Amino acid sequence: MNTPLSVDTWVLPIQISVRRWNIPLTDRERNLLEYALCNVSDEMIRHPLSGVTMRIRHGTAVLLFDLPTQTQLLSGIEQRCRELRKFAKTFLYADVDIGIGNTVPMRELPQEKPQEVSTIPPAIESQSTDFDLFLRMRQANPSEDSVLHQILNYIEDHLLEDLTREDIAQFVHFHPAYLSRFFRKKTGWSLSEYIVQKRIESAKEMLSQSELKIGYIMNHLGYYNLSHFTRTFKKKTGYTPQQYRKKTSHHKLAIVRGK
Repeated sequence: MNTPLSVDTWVLPIQISVRRWNIPLTDRERNLLEYALCNVSDEMIRHPLSGVTMRIRHGTAVLLFDLPTQTQLLSGIEQRCRELRKFAKTFLYADVDIGIGNTVPMRELPQEKPQEVSTIPPAIESQSTDFDLFLRMRQANPSEDSVLHQILNYIEDHLLEDLTREDIAQFVHFHPAYLSRFFRKKTGWSLSEYIVQKRIESAKEMLSQSELKIGYIMNHLGYYNLSHFTRTFKKKTGYTPQQYRKKTSHHKLAIVRGK
C-alpha cells in the first residue's frame, strides 16, 4: 500500500545519467542495459530507504523521501554512488555521471503533476519519462558550496580518466569559462592545477605504499611520457619518483628499526 507523503517531507533527488557506452549496442541492447541500470540504482542507492527509482531519458532518477531535515544527506550516500559508478563501468559497459541534488521540501515542489510525488510509486517505474519535475528540483538554486562539493567529488571519482574542463562543466551545468572562474574563486586553484595536484598525491601514495613499477603508476594516472611525469612530480614534491620512493622506503625502515 502506498504511503502518503507529508508536505513537511524533504526529498533528495539523485540523477544517474549515461555519459558513454563503452561497447557498440543495438537499440534493444541499450534499452535492456538502461533498464538494468535502473534496477541496480534502486538496489545500490535507494534500498532500503524510503523513496522511488525511475527511468528518465538516458538514465535513472532516484528520489529519497522522509528525510528528517533539509541538510541531512543520509550517511554513506556518496559512497553508494561511487560503488554504483564502478559497477556500471564493469558490468553494464557504461560510464555514468551521478549528481546529488539539494534536499527540497515537498510543499515547494511544482503542482502541475501531483500524481508523480503525492504517493510513493512502485519501486521501479519501467516506462521512460522526461521527468521534468526532477529537472525543476535540480534547478532550485544550489549554494556555491554545494556546487563546489559536487565538482570536487566529480574530480575525485574521475581522476584516473581523461578528465576535461568540459566534462566537469557539463556535469554541473556551467559554461566551461565560468566554471574556471568559479573554481579559482572558491579554491584559489585553477582546475588544471588542482587535478595535477590530486594526481601527484595519488602517485605519492602508490610510490610509498606499493612496489608497483613507476611506468605503471604513471600510466594509471593518465601520464604517458616518463619525462613529463618526472618533471611534473619533481616540480610538486622536490623529488623524482625514484628519489621519493627511496626516501619513503628508508623512512619506513628507520621506523621499523626504531621499534
